[in-house]
Amino acid sequence: MQYFDAHCHLPCDRNFSGVFANANAAGIVGCAVNSVVMDDWVHIVDFVTHSKNTRGAIGIHPWYVDTVRPTWHAEMCAILDENPDLMVGEIGLDKSHDDFESQEKLFISMVEIAIKYNRTINLHCVHAWDRVLEIFKTYRGKLPTVIAHGFDGNQNAIGFDADIYFSYSPRITNSKHKRARESLLRVPKNKILAESDGDNLLKTVNAASSICTIRSDISVDDIFQNSAGAFFNGQIA
Repeated sequence: MQYFDAHCHLPCDRNFSGVFANANAAGIVGCAVNSVVMDDWVHIVDFVTHSKNTRGAIGIHPWYVDTVRPTWHAEMCAILDENPDLMVGEIGLDKSHDDFESQEKLFISMVEIAIKYNRTINLHCVHAWDRVLEIFKTYRGKLPTVIAHGFDGNQNAIGFDADIYFSYSPRITNSKHKRARESLLRVPKNKILAESDGDNLLKTVNAASSICTIRSDISVDDIFQNSAGAFFNGQIA
C-alpha cells in the first residue's frame, strides 16, 4: 500500500532527507512539509526541490507570531514568485495561545497572499473555527484549496462552502477524540487525508489505518488518491 503524509514538519536539525528516505521505504511515497517560522522557509524549498513527490508550504504558525521579521511579506512573496508549487502554511488561529489579535492580523495577511498566488492553504485551527470561517466568508469565491490539518471535527467547517480537505492526525487513533472520530462519518469520502503532524512520517500509516477502521467505505488507496487530488492535480508519480 502507498501513503502520502498530508502534513509534516522539519526535524529540529532541519535535515529531512534521511527521515523521508526511511519513510519512503515503508510505503510513504510523498509528503507535504510545513514551516512554522521564517527560518524554515529556505530549508523547505531546498528539500522539495530535490525530493520526488513532495510539496512544501511556507508561512508562520500562530504560536510563533512574535518571531516575524518586518520584512516577512516581501520575503514570502519573493519565494512564492520563484517557486510555483509552494503552498502557504502552516498558518491559522489558536485560542489556546496568547496574542490572538496578532495571530489574526498575520493570518488575514497570509490568506490574502494565498489568494493572490492561488496557493493551497495549510490551516491550523484550535478553538477558533468560528473566527476562521468568518474570515473565509469575506473571501468566498476567491479562496484557494484549504487543507484543515489535524481536523477536530467542527461541524460548521464540514458544511462550509469551499474546497476544504480534512486531514486527520495520529490523534484519530485515540478513542478519547470522539468529535474528530465521529466527524469521519460526515466528511465527504473524497476529502479525507491522513498525516503525521511531525517528523515521524510513519505515523501517517497509523492515522490512515484508523480512518479506514472507523469509516468502512474508505480504503488506504482512497486516501492516497485524495492526496493526489489535493496536492498533485490528481496524479502522484
